[in-house]
Amino acid sequence: MPASAAALGFDGPAANSLDAVSDRDFAIEFLAATALAGMHLSRFAEEIVIWCSDGFGFVALSDALTTGSSIMPQKRNPDAAELVRAKTGRLNGSLIALLTVMKGLPLAYCKDMQEDKIPVFEAADTLELCLAATTGMVRDMRPDRERLRAAVERGFSTATDLADWLARTAGLPFRRAHHAAGMIVKRAEALGCTLAELPLAELEAVEPAITPAVYDVLDPDRSVAGRLSFGGTAPESVRFAVAEARKRFLE
Repeated sequence: MPASAAALGFDGPAANSLDAVSDRDFAIEFLAATALAGMHLSRFAEEIVIWCSDGFGFVALSDALTTGSSIMPQKRNPDAAELVRAKTGRLNGSLIALLTVMKGLPLAYCKDMQEDKIPVFEAADTLELCLAATTGMVRDMRPDRERLRAAVERGFSTATDLADWLARTAGLPFRRAHHAAGMIVKRAEALGCTLAELPLAELEAVEPAITPAVYDVLDPDRSVAGRLSFGGTAPESVRFAVAEARKRFLE
């Protein structure tokens, strides 16, 4: 038996003969992995669908990965992303199908187990297709830098940086800093400007501890660049993460 296992590339023979013929854990674990991968691909596909929509317009896909609308000539549908998102149902279904087959079987082999082939092979084919489509979309999509920049400027994204600065630099208790940042956001909303565009007098009227140095943290670029911790958003951190990913998956 050890020789047979070695010839087949296994670590060793099964320790229990009943388990050897009645177990399908290897197939179930494979299907669980495909379902998990499909879930993550689906979430990324949903992001692409949203980013491509007219309300966002953060990225665009070429004609190779989109199709024209059946009614609106000007509209391009991100079909590849939508289909990747939908295929997750097949992967989940394959996992549930085999679990359902196995759940009520007595020990040793039963003919029911021949039903393991269809979900395993279908899941493998589906995941391969989804990975190819997702890879194609990543290579194909082009960001709209102007719209991305405009989105960053909306929503007062540096309000947290302001509260942190008030607590860290100005020495305010965070509860007071949080409240002051909220009041400053309301003032910027009333004036129709960003936090970085607020005059110093307006900032000081809300919190006298503020100094001109606060503008260093109100700029979105500086806010992003300041997240230098491991896994942070700073360009330096992102470049490091990309390099590590390339080393892990491509080398």
